[in-house]
Amino acid sequence: MNKTFDLRLDGVVTLLSPLSHIGESIGPDSYLSQDMIIGPDGRPVECFVYSGNAFRGILRDMAAKYLLDKLGGIAVPLETFHLLFSGGSIGGAQSINIDQARLYRKVLPAFSIFGGGVGNQIMEGKLKVGSMYPLVSECQRVIPEKHRDINAPSWTEWTYEKSYTRRDDSKQENKRQYIFEAVQADALPPAQKQQELIADAERKDAKKKDDNKKDGPATQMRFTIELLAAGAIMYQRIYLQDMSELEMGAFVSALHEFQKAPYIGGKSATGHGLCEIEYEWSYPGDKESRGTFLRLSENTLYLSRPAEDAKQQYDDFLHTLYNGYLEEKAPELKQLLAGEVK
Repeated sequence: MNKTFDLRLDGVVTLLSPLSHIGESIGPDSYLSQDMIIGPDGRPVECFVYSGNAFRGILRDMAAKYLLDKLGGIAVPLETFHLLFSGGSIGGAQSINIDQARLYRKVLPAFSIFGGGVGNQIMEGKLKVGSMYPLVSECQRVIPEKHRDINAPSWTEWTYEKSYTRRDDSKQENKRQYIFEAVQADALPPAQKQQELIADAERKDAKKKDDNKKDGPATQMRFTIELLAAGAIMYQRIYLQDMSELEMGAFVSALHEFQKAPYIGGKSATGHGLCEIEYEWSYPGDKESRGTFLRLSENTLYLSRPAEDAKQQYDDFLHTLYNGYLEEKAPELKQLLAGEVK
């Protein structure tokens, strides 16, 4: 029987760029997500918290991508894609027995640690991902003692609102040449062009459209986003329960993939949410941390010996599966990745 173990990770997350994590929108404006927390004075208070569910979703995607890339970048059926990237779904006539569930855990450690729905059965995951709590005055009760500070600022001091403008590029004259309808209209003789313009105006009037919106300035809209400032620090707990060495390797592989673009929250396309993370590790019963388990930033990853050994074992496992898959010597893997559930 394979040896399993429990592990606790205590993480410190430092923002290298502003974070957007929307909880409420009013018109075009969006505001940071807030949870209710009991503050140091024993009274409930709302405070920004980055959802553990959101980060767990990122890790699931990273683990699935790492797996499929290591298997040669193979394409899988849509149902299998949802199983790996979203956790699958429950329903339908399909069913799965205990032996089949064990097969999933054996062949797909990345799926085993996150769990999900297969047929009409839920497979419980082994990974408990906590939310990220900023090191602010409101969170003093929920963060470890080593991170507490009676002089910590309020979370509202770490936030600000920033306005953006989204332009309607179709109204910019220097880009008109790339619009097919505009090019056609420009090519019409003057008289016919005038008739087309009149007909177009009549159509707009009949549909009661706002001519100002259609023919107004290039600015389409202005919107505001509430952000957590760069430099903010957050604390996070992660528990790995009943983990095998291969499953821990699958978890480390997800963070390995994540360090290639370590962004959390929304608007990452415009640079928001860049972060660096350091996890310390301990076993149940430990009174102190055993040191750094893993540290990552953009394209930089440090692994402790336990993390490195687990990832190497997982890589070797995937290499064996990859060769077996290509040579059709791994019918179990082929069956699972093909979405065949009996």
